[in-house]
Amino acid sequence: MVLLADMMKGNKRDLPDNIQAAPGVRVMIIRNLDVEDGLVNGTFGTITNIVTTTQDGPKTVNLIGLTLDNQNSGQKFRRKIQGSSDNLVYIEKCEESTSKKGVLRRQFPMKLAFACTAHKVQGMTMESAVVCLKRVFEPGMAYVALSRTTSLKGLYITDFDERKIYADPAITDALKNMRHASFENARPLLQFLKSVVPTVPTLTIIHHNAQGLPTHMEDMRCHHELSLADVLCITETHLSGSSVSPRFQLEQYNMATRNRHVSYTNHTDMAKVNGGGVAMYYKTVLIAESRKYLQNVTDPEFVVIKVESPVTALIATVYRPPNYSHVRFLPQMQCLLDSLEMMNCQPIIVCGDFNEDLMSRGKNPSKNCFSQEDMHNLLLLQLPKNTH
Repeated sequence: MVLLADMMKGNKRDLPDNIQAAPGVRVMIIRNLDVEDGLVNGTFGTITNIVTTTQDGPKTVNLIGLTLDNQNSGQKFRRKIQGSSDNLVYIEKCEESTSKKGVLRRQFPMKLAFACTAHKVQGMTMESAVVCLKRVFEPGMAYVALSRTTSLKGLYITDFDERKIYADPAITDALKNMRHASFENARPLLQFLKSVVPTVPTLTIIHHNAQGLPTHMEDMRCHHELSLADVLCITETHLSGSSVSPRFQLEQYNMATRNRHVSYTNHTDMAKVNGGGVAMYYKTVLIAESRKYLQNVTDPEFVVIKVESPVTALIATVYRPPNYSHVRFLPQMQCLLDSLEMMNCQPIIVCGDFNEDLMSRGKNPSKNCFSQEDMHNLLLLQLPKNTH
């Protein structure tokens, strides 16, 4: 390798020829240093420390310490200076080939970034920003730039020109050709309940895979149709512990739960896996009792309630994890169905997520288990033709 006497100018894709660095300068990382750690091309920060050494005359910059805009990024690159108490992200020089054959460049992978293009800020959120619309040259650029701030108060616009704010005509045409959603299709349950004869006692049952109550409880509270349920069957609650926090309760509902870690007596390997769990919310006006344990039913995730008024029904909520084989699950499901039959209460309604694709042509062991008990899939019978 030959050391060049004069600095070679690289092209735009090369590491910078030089960096005008100083504490307080805004910079942007221009290489993917550690994707998992959040140090990627487009990461912004401020130079806070410059670490130098002196050998045989001139000073050499060894490390540049950054305060990143995203404080969660760069955890592996912190505290690189022995004995340092700061929490800066320290960046070293990179070495890579340049556009000129046989030439390597060692340089810090960053450049000045007091401003940046709209393309670089896609997906970013910030409290304030100055947006210049002068050089907008394609559809959607203005939208990307103007929608980054959390409030109008933090948005400052220069060179405003409303002609720069426009969408791709192809997108506009596609939107015009889309089928319009009707209110009836958006709220099918509400429309169904309107058609029910008021004098006939009814029981509205909804099954919902929550994929985690801790993260989706507020979503459930705000859902426009879940609140219409007399009985709300939930799978994948992701709850743990022996008690249920008040934050998971619903007003005017009782709650029965069974977490994964207490659902497996013989298959303890399943009990150790995070997630899963079932719950049932039922209106306080119902005369009902819950059953979490049934004889000989030792290894499924289930909970049962027996409703006695205003109508009678025996309702079970069941969840079969994808990694719980049918060989192990189906005997337990059969025991559960047998136990429900012995409770002498009709109708028997089983809601759940069995992780089977009923639309596929393959085998559906869980569905076949119900069919052998002369139970019918009401979901397929009652869905409107235009429902997907």
